[in-house]
Amino acid sequence: HPNGIAGDPTRLSRTVSGVRIHTRIEDAIRALAEFFASATAIALMQQEGMSTKHLPARVLIIDEFGSFAGGAKQWWAGPSGQKKQSPITFWLHVALMQGRALEHRIVLGAHQMSLTLFGGSDARDLFSGRILTGTCSAQKWITTYGHVKKPAWDANVKGRGTYGPLGERPELVQIAYIPQEEANTRLRELPEAPGRFDAGHCAPWITEEHILEVESSYGAGRWVLGWDHLFDDDADTDSDPEQAANTLTMLTESDQIAGVTDHVTVALAKLTGHPSRTDDRDTPGSVTENVMVPLAAANTDSNVQARRITLPEACRTGVIPLKPDAARAARMRDPEFPKGQGERRDQTYTPEELQDWHRNRTAASQ
Repeated sequence: HPNGIAGDPTRLSRTVSGVRIHTRIEDAIRALAEFFASATAIALMQQEGMSTKHLPARVLIIDEFGSFAGGAKQWWAGPSGQKKQSPITFWLHVALMQGRALEHRIVLGAHQMSLTLFGGSDARDLFSGRILTGTCSAQKWITTYGHVKKPAWDANVKGRGTYGPLGERPELVQIAYIPQEEANTRLRELPEAPGRFDAGHCAPWITEEHILEVESSYGAGRWVLGWDHLFDDDADTDSDPEQAANTLTMLTESDQIAGVTDHVTVALAKLTGHPSRTDDRDTPGSVTENVMVPLAAANTDSNVQARRITLPEACRTGVIPLKPDAARAARMRDPEFPKGQGERRDQTYTPEELQDWHRNRTAASQ
């Protein structure tokens, strides 16, 4: 189903409230980004002293993880048109680190727990427990539990297998098993989920500020369904660095501190670092080229100066020499940023007030 609702909406017997299923690679990636943004939003709310006990716990189940990981890698480099390294395994790693404390848990199903599948042992070791059912080869047993004795069990009995908490010896268990239709019947006995969830909408506690934070820190904000408009007017962040060198750009140290990472190309950077890094300016092979231009010379048309413009337009036309993401981040964090007129994407400013703000900010950082 396009919105990820479980089953076929034309056959109500197969639809379950509170369960969303995504089978297309892009939909699954967006679901992971929304889950990631939801957990990050709760973390930020808690840091500000806000109570989050009233918010529901969430579970993300990734079945056939090997197929998802391989498909996501191919989709990122192919149909999505992204030129940088896929950050999806990094999103998963961070979500695993923060999930339990934020009531955002992940259940992952895979045919084998190999290191190459997770990109290393760090992410794999973040799972609190492991379950192995059905037939099991020696290699599968070792990658799941390590070099410990493997007990025998009847693989023909559904749900029969082993469970082992992280770092402890696994034990034989019988997992509760019921057919899918019976499981759906039991799920329908539970209270229905909010309508916005069954409609495939983003969690309502995720705000614009949270989306910008998730984007600037992890590159995941633009993939959260329903928030695409925040990035509609962004310049091509994967463009040729030689072509980008012809634009008006000047990014200060304070711009970097504001939370803009190398996942969004800034400061005319020829970046070769990993998308998880927040600052690759000192990384070998990462070269930053700043073009210094007079602010007043950015736009000399008096008619343009007199009218009000949006923040992305100001960045695109050179009124302020920043990328849209950097400007939005500054708007969220800098108390001296002009107030503007309107709300969110419709906020407008005069070129003069934006230039005055940037001039004062640059002077303060020197």
